[in-house]
Amino acid sequence: MLYFIIYVTMKVIINGKTFIIPKGIRFGEFSHEIEKAGIEFGCTDGQCGVCIARVVKGLECLKEPSEVEEETLWRTGAVDEEERLTCQLIVEREDCEEIVIESED
Repeated sequence: MLYFIIYVTMKVIINGKTFIIPKGIRFGEFSHEIEKAGIEFGCTDGQCGVCIARVVKGLECLKEPSEVEEETLWRTGAVDEEERLTCQLIVEREDCEEIVIESED
């Protein structure tokens, strides 16, 4: 018997570049691709917080930030609800047309 895994995906536009990201998968899993859009990931270098970006559309379709993410955002001075750690984003709902993210750089 064959089993197929079907992922629900979401169109995510990061700094003008389009990505298709599966629901339920942390964006950090795609860091090598997302870095091509100008988002830096410092997770493996001990530089947590360098991937902060603004979710300008579709925030309601992302999983709420964890306590650890909220603490990191607070520590780095990111106080707006729309500012998130890109590595921690997870698509939770699929009823959005798209998610748009822009970094400060």
